[in-house]
Amino acid sequence: MLLETGMKEEGLFRIAAGASKLKKLKAALDCSTSQLEEFYSDPHAVAGALKSYLRELPEPLMTFGLYDEWTQASNVSDPDKRLQALWVTCDQLPKAHKTNFRYDK
Repeated sequence: MLLETGMKEEGLFRIAAGASKLKKLKAALDCSTSQLEEFYSDPHAVAGALKSYLRELPEPLMTFGLYDEWTQASNVSDPDKRLQALWVTCDQLPKAHKTNFRYDK
């Protein structure tokens, strides 16, 4: 939904959607309803729902347990070695987290 309508929208993750619209979208997503068409024209509502979902996770997608590894990998100065270190850290993520990242891209 977000890829179809809003990736070129200015301020997509910065400009907030209306609270009532966001609440309605989250309720529709929670119920797995197929009546999401009304939100196609509001990429800010979809982006807001995604931000809310990520914020409300019990553990971040990148996990607390791998915090030091992410930090070390990001501090590698050589770009190729940094990328390799990031991939090694990604491989340590729980399967559900990897699946979520694949879906979010």
